[in-house]
Amino acid sequence: MAVGLAPPRPRRVLIKVGGETVRDPLDRARLARDIAQLIAGGAHVAVVHGAGPQITKLGEQLGLKSTFRGGRRVTDAAMLHTVALAMCGEVGPNLLASLLAAGVRALATPAASAGIAVGRKRPPTRLTGEPQAVDYGLVADIAHIGADVVVALWQAGLVPVLSSLVADTQGQLLNLNADTLTTALVAALGIDDVVLVTGVSGVYRDLNDPGSHVPHLLHSEIGPLLQSGAIGGGMVAKLEEVANIITQGAQRVLIVGYRDEAAIAAAVSNQPGTRTVISAGVAP
Repeated sequence: MAVGLAPPRPRRVLIKVGGETVRDPLDRARLARDIAQLIAGGAHVAVVHGAGPQITKLGEQLGLKSTFRGGRRVTDAAMLHTVALAMCGEVGPNLLASLLAAGVRALATPAASAGIAVGRKRPPTRLTGEPQAVDYGLVADIAHIGADVVVALWQAGLVPVLSSLVADTQGQLLNLNADTLTTALVAALGIDDVVLVTGVSGVYRDLNDPGSHVPHLLHSEIGPLLQSGAIGGGMVAKLEEVANIITQGAQRVLIVGYRDEAAIAAAVSNQPGTRTVISAGVAP
Protein backbone atom coordinates (compact mmCIF):
# COMPACT_ATOMS: atom_id res chain seq x y z
CA MET A 1 0.00 0.00 0.00
CA ALA A 2 1.34 3.42 -0.94
CA VAL A 3 2.42 5.72 1.89
CA GLY A 4 -0.37 8.07 2.96
CA LEU A 5 -3.22 6.07 1.43
CA ALA A 6 -5.98 4.85 3.74
CA PRO A 7 -6.67 1.11 3.69
CA PRO A 8 -9.77 0.09 1.73
CA ARG A 9 -12.91 -0.03 3.86
CA PRO A 10 -14.57 -3.38 4.53
CA ARG A 11 -17.25 -4.46 2.10
CA ARG A 12 -20.67 -3.31 3.30
CA VAL A 13 -23.38 -5.94 3.08
CA LEU A 14 -27.05 -5.38 3.90
CA ILE A 15 -29.12 -8.54 4.44
CA LYS A 16 -32.90 -8.37 4.29
CA VAL A 17 -34.90 -11.29 5.65
CA GLY A 18 -38.65 -11.66 5.65
CA GLY A 19 -40.53 -13.01 8.64
CA GLU A 20 -41.37 -16.21 6.75
CA THR A 21 -37.67 -17.13 6.46
CA VAL A 22 -36.89 -17.03 10.19
CA ARG A 23 -39.88 -18.79 11.76
CA ASP A 24 -38.08 -22.08 12.33
CA PRO A 25 -35.15 -22.31 14.81
CA LEU A 26 -33.16 -24.44 12.36
CA ASP A 27 -33.56 -21.82 9.63
CA ARG A 28 -32.49 -19.05 12.02
CA ALA A 29 -29.45 -21.07 13.07
CA ARG A 30 -28.48 -21.65 9.42
CA LEU A 31 -28.80 -17.93 8.70
CA ALA A 32 -26.74 -17.05 11.77
CA ARG A 33 -23.92 -19.41 10.77
CA ASP A 34 -23.93 -17.86 7.32
CA ILE A 35 -23.68 -14.33 8.71
CA ALA A 36 -20.87 -15.40 11.06
CA GLN A 37 -18.95 -16.75 8.08
CA LEU A 38 -19.47 -13.52 6.16
CA ILE A 39 -18.21 -11.43 9.07
CA ALA A 40 -15.17 -13.69 9.46
CA GLY A 41 -14.31 -12.75 5.89
CA GLY A 42 -14.09 -9.08 6.91
CA ALA A 43 -17.44 -7.68 5.81
CA HIS A 44 -19.43 -5.07 7.70
CA VAL A 45 -22.95 -6.51 7.91
CA ALA A 46 -26.35 -5.08 8.81
CA VAL A 47 -29.62 -7.01 8.87
CA VAL A 48 -33.15 -5.74 8.24
CA HIS A 49 -36.01 -8.06 9.11
CA GLY A 50 -39.73 -8.03 8.56
CA ALA A 51 -42.39 -9.93 10.48
CA GLY A 52 -45.35 -10.19 8.11
CA PRO A 53 -46.60 -13.70 8.94
CA GLN A 54 -45.97 -13.20 12.65
CA ILE A 55 -47.93 -9.93 12.67
CA THR A 56 -50.87 -11.48 10.87
CA LYS A 57 -50.92 -14.53 13.16
CA LEU A 58 -50.65 -12.49 16.34
CA GLY A 59 -53.34 -10.13 15.12
CA GLU A 60 -55.68 -13.06 14.56
CA GLN A 61 -54.98 -14.30 18.09
CA LEU A 62 -55.88 -10.85 19.38
CA GLY A 63 -59.03 -10.67 17.27
CA LEU A 64 -57.60 -8.22 14.74
CA LYS A 65 -58.01 -8.66 11.00
CA SER A 66 -55.16 -7.56 8.76
CA THR A 67 -56.16 -5.21 5.94
CA PHE A 68 -53.91 -4.60 2.93
CA ARG A 69 -54.09 -1.98 0.20
CA GLY A 70 -51.66 -2.18 -2.71
CA GLY A 71 -49.78 -4.92 -0.88
CA ARG A 72 -49.17 -2.72 2.19
CA ARG A 73 -50.65 -3.22 5.64
CA VAL A 74 -53.12 -0.65 6.94
CA THR A 75 -52.06 0.09 10.53
CA ASP A 76 -54.36 1.53 13.19
CA ALA A 77 -53.33 1.89 16.84
CA ALA A 78 -54.26 -1.68 17.75
CA MET A 79 -52.43 -3.11 14.75
CA LEU A 80 -49.38 -0.96 15.49
CA HIS A 81 -49.25 -2.53 18.96
CA THR A 82 -49.37 -5.94 17.28
CA VAL A 83 -46.60 -4.96 14.85
CA ALA A 84 -44.38 -3.85 17.73
CA LEU A 85 -45.02 -7.07 19.67
CA ALA A 86 -44.26 -9.29 16.68
CA MET A 87 -41.14 -7.42 15.57
CA CYS A 88 -39.58 -6.60 18.92
CA GLY A 89 -41.01 -9.38 21.07
CA GLU A 90 -40.70 -12.33 18.70
CA VAL A 91 -38.76 -12.03 15.44
CA GLY A 92 -36.00 -9.68 16.60
CA PRO A 93 -35.18 -11.45 19.89
CA ASN A 94 -35.28 -14.91 18.29
CA LEU A 95 -32.97 -13.82 15.49
CA LEU A 96 -30.69 -12.14 18.02
CA ALA A 97 -30.45 -15.32 20.10
CA SER A 98 -29.48 -17.37 17.05
CA LEU A 99 -26.82 -14.86 16.02
CA LEU A 100 -25.33 -14.76 19.52
CA ALA A 101 -25.20 -18.56 19.57
CA ALA A 102 -23.22 -18.43 16.31
CA GLY A 103 -20.69 -16.04 17.86
CA VAL A 104 -22.02 -12.90 16.17
CA ARG A 105 -21.96 -9.73 18.30
CA ALA A 106 -25.42 -8.65 17.20
CA LEU A 107 -27.51 -5.77 18.50
CA ALA A 108 -31.22 -6.10 17.75
CA THR A 109 -33.23 -2.89 17.87
CA PRO A 110 -36.00 -0.98 16.11
CA ALA A 111 -34.72 1.25 13.34
CA ALA A 112 -36.06 4.16 15.41
CA SER A 113 -33.20 3.71 17.91
CA ALA A 114 -30.76 6.63 18.02
CA GLY A 115 -32.35 8.00 14.86
CA ILE A 116 -31.09 5.25 12.55
CA ALA A 117 -34.29 5.92 10.66
CA VAL A 118 -36.72 8.78 11.26
CA GLY A 119 -40.18 8.52 9.76
CA ARG A 120 -43.03 10.75 8.81
CA LYS A 121 -46.63 9.64 8.57
CA ARG A 122 -47.58 8.69 5.04
CA PRO A 123 -50.28 10.96 3.63
CA PRO A 124 -53.36 9.45 1.93
CA THR A 125 -52.14 7.83 -1.27
CA ARG A 126 -53.85 7.31 -4.62
CA LEU A 127 -53.71 3.68 -5.80
CA THR A 128 -54.73 2.18 -9.11
CA GLY A 129 -58.17 0.64 -8.81
CA GLU A 130 -59.07 2.48 -5.60
CA PRO A 131 -61.87 5.06 -5.91
CA GLN A 132 -60.42 7.25 -3.14
CA ALA A 133 -56.99 7.95 -1.71
CA VAL A 134 -55.99 5.27 0.81
CA ASP A 135 -55.15 6.31 4.37
CA TYR A 136 -52.68 3.71 5.66
CA GLY A 137 -52.94 4.97 9.21
CA LEU A 138 -49.80 4.81 11.36
CA VAL A 139 -47.51 3.95 8.45
CA ALA A 140 -44.28 5.76 7.69
CA ASP A 141 -42.31 7.09 4.81
CA ILE A 142 -38.61 7.80 5.39
CA ALA A 143 -37.71 11.33 6.50
CA HIS A 144 -34.05 10.76 7.45
CA ILE A 145 -31.43 8.02 7.81
CA GLY A 146 -28.79 8.36 10.53
CA ALA A 147 -26.01 6.52 8.73
CA ASP A 148 -23.44 7.59 11.34
CA VAL A 149 -25.14 5.41 13.96
CA VAL A 150 -24.78 2.25 11.87
CA VAL A 151 -21.18 3.10 11.02
CA ALA A 152 -20.43 3.59 14.73
CA LEU A 153 -21.90 0.16 15.48
CA TRP A 154 -19.72 -1.38 12.78
CA GLN A 155 -16.65 0.34 14.18
CA ALA A 156 -17.51 -1.13 17.57
CA GLY A 157 -17.56 -4.62 16.04
CA LEU A 158 -21.34 -4.97 16.22
CA VAL A 159 -23.92 -6.21 13.73
CA PRO A 160 -27.11 -4.10 13.76
CA VAL A 161 -30.28 -6.18 13.39
CA LEU A 162 -33.05 -3.72 12.58
CA SER A 163 -36.80 -4.09 12.70
CA SER A 164 -38.74 -1.61 10.59
CA LEU A 165 -40.33 0.39 13.39
CA VAL A 166 -39.60 4.12 13.31
CA ALA A 167 -40.81 7.25 15.04
CA ASP A 168 -41.56 10.73 13.77
CA THR A 169 -40.23 13.94 15.26
CA GLN A 170 -43.39 14.30 17.38
CA GLY A 171 -42.81 11.00 19.18
CA GLN A 172 -45.32 8.88 17.27
CA LEU A 173 -44.26 5.30 16.60
CA LEU A 174 -44.90 4.24 12.98
CA ASN A 175 -44.87 1.04 10.97
CA LEU A 176 -42.37 1.16 8.10
CA ASN A 177 -42.19 -1.42 5.33
CA ALA A 178 -38.94 -3.42 5.57
CA ASP A 179 -38.34 -3.05 1.83
CA THR A 180 -38.54 0.73 2.17
CA LEU A 181 -36.03 0.69 5.03
CA THR A 182 -33.67 -1.53 3.06
CA THR A 183 -33.71 0.76 0.03
CA ALA A 184 -33.13 3.88 2.14
CA LEU A 185 -30.16 2.33 3.95
CA VAL A 186 -28.47 1.45 0.66
CA ALA A 187 -28.02 5.04 -0.42
CA ALA A 188 -27.20 6.41 3.04
CA LEU A 189 -24.57 3.78 3.88
CA GLY A 190 -23.00 3.21 0.48
CA ILE A 191 -23.93 -0.46 0.58
CA ASP A 192 -21.97 -2.68 -1.82
CA ASP A 193 -24.09 -5.84 -1.76
CA VAL A 194 -27.73 -6.29 -0.79
CA VAL A 195 -28.75 -9.88 -0.05
CA LEU A 196 -32.44 -10.74 -0.23
CA VAL A 197 -33.11 -13.99 1.64
CA THR A 198 -36.21 -15.58 0.15
CA GLY A 199 -38.08 -18.85 -0.11
CA VAL A 200 -36.42 -19.73 -3.44
CA SER A 201 -32.79 -19.76 -4.57
CA GLY A 202 -33.10 -16.84 -6.96
CA VAL A 203 -35.19 -16.07 -10.04
CA TYR A 204 -36.88 -18.85 -12.01
CA ARG A 205 -38.82 -18.40 -15.22
CA ASP A 206 -40.84 -21.42 -14.08
CA LEU A 207 -40.76 -22.41 -10.41
CA ASN A 208 -41.60 -25.99 -11.37
CA ASP A 209 -38.58 -26.23 -13.67
CA PRO A 210 -35.14 -26.12 -11.98
CA GLY A 211 -33.60 -25.67 -15.42
CA SER A 212 -35.30 -22.27 -15.77
CA HIS A 213 -33.12 -20.70 -13.06
CA VAL A 214 -31.67 -17.31 -14.02
CA PRO A 215 -28.16 -16.99 -12.51
CA HIS A 216 -27.38 -13.45 -13.65
CA LEU A 217 -29.31 -10.34 -14.60
CA LEU A 218 -28.39 -6.77 -15.38
CA HIS A 219 -30.38 -3.92 -13.90
CA SER A 220 -31.32 -2.90 -17.44
CA GLU A 221 -32.80 -6.35 -18.10
CA ILE A 222 -35.32 -6.28 -15.22
CA GLY A 223 -37.93 -4.10 -16.94
CA PRO A 224 -38.02 -6.10 -20.20
CA LEU A 225 -38.09 -9.39 -18.26
CA LEU A 226 -41.12 -8.28 -16.23
CA GLN A 227 -42.87 -6.90 -19.29
CA SER A 228 -42.39 -10.20 -21.09
CA GLY A 229 -44.61 -11.95 -18.54
CA ALA A 230 -41.99 -14.68 -18.00
CA ILE A 231 -41.85 -13.95 -14.27
CA GLY A 232 -44.89 -14.30 -12.03
CA GLY A 233 -46.02 -14.49 -8.43
CA GLY A 234 -44.12 -12.82 -5.62
CA MET A 235 -40.94 -12.56 -7.69
CA VAL A 236 -42.45 -9.67 -9.65
CA ALA A 237 -42.53 -7.46 -6.56
CA LYS A 238 -39.09 -8.76 -5.56
CA LEU A 239 -37.54 -7.73 -8.87
CA GLU A 240 -39.23 -4.33 -8.67
CA GLU A 241 -37.60 -3.97 -5.25
CA VAL A 242 -34.24 -5.00 -6.73
CA ALA A 243 -34.54 -2.30 -9.41
CA ASN A 244 -35.13 0.34 -6.73
CA ILE A 245 -32.20 -0.89 -4.66
CA ILE A 246 -29.73 -0.70 -7.55
CA THR A 247 -31.03 2.74 -8.46
CA GLN A 248 -30.02 3.81 -4.94
CA GLY A 249 -26.41 2.80 -5.59
CA ALA A 250 -25.92 -0.86 -4.66
CA GLN A 251 -23.37 -2.60 -6.89
CA ARG A 252 -25.16 -5.95 -6.69
CA VAL A 253 -28.30 -7.53 -5.34
CA LEU A 254 -28.06 -11.22 -4.50
CA ILE A 255 -31.24 -13.31 -4.20
CA VAL A 256 -30.60 -16.48 -2.18
CA GLY A 257 -32.73 -19.21 -0.62
CA TYR A 258 -33.00 -19.43 3.15
CA ARG A 259 -32.77 -23.23 3.13
CA ASP A 260 -29.34 -23.22 1.42
CA GLU A 261 -26.34 -23.63 3.72
CA ALA A 262 -23.78 -20.77 3.54
CA ALA A 263 -25.70 -19.21 0.65
CA ILE A 264 -24.96 -15.61 1.65
CA ALA A 265 -21.22 -15.96 2.26
CA ALA A 266 -20.83 -17.95 -0.96
CA ALA A 267 -22.74 -15.37 -2.99
CA VAL A 268 -20.83 -12.35 -1.65
CA SER A 269 -17.47 -14.06 -2.23
CA ASN A 270 -18.46 -15.38 -5.68
CA GLN A 271 -18.20 -19.03 -4.65
CA PRO A 272 -20.27 -21.72 -6.41
CA GLY A 273 -23.93 -21.90 -5.46
CA THR A 274 -27.47 -21.43 -6.69
CA ARG A 275 -28.67 -17.83 -6.57
CA THR A 276 -29.45 -14.90 -8.83
CA VAL A 277 -27.00 -12.01 -9.03
CA ILE A 278 -28.40 -8.74 -10.33
CA SER A 279 -25.71 -6.18 -11.06
CA ALA A 280 -25.73 -2.54 -12.00
CA GLY A 281 -23.13 -2.97 -14.72
CA VAL A 282 -21.60 -5.90 -16.54
CA ALA A 283 -22.83 -9.35 -15.57
CA PRO A 284 -20.15 -11.54 -13.94
